[in-house]
Amino acid sequence: MQYRYKNQERPLCRGVHIKPVGKPHDGDDSIDNLLCLCPNHHVMFDKGTFSIADDLSLIGDVEGTLTVHTKHYINTENLKYHRKSHGYKIGIE
Repeated sequence: MQYRYKNQERPLCRGVHIKPVGKPHDGDDSIDNLLCLCPNHHVMFDKGTFSIADDLSLIGDVEGTLTVHTKHYINTENLKYHRKSHGYKIGIE
């Protein structure tokens, strides 16, 4: 899904922390803790409407697979934290 403001030529995206920074989550403000999402999916991810499995498949109310640039490493421990904090049982040991 691409979100555009009126008269905007290119899609709008936001940097989203997988594990939130600050108390009580204490996530890192680092590249491996960031995703690039449209504003709608940013809010949905923050609220736990969907999460991401370690194999990058989307779980919850959104279907599909996260597309990741080949040079972008995502820390799966942050994905696990997000799933656990929003009540997803997949990949939680």
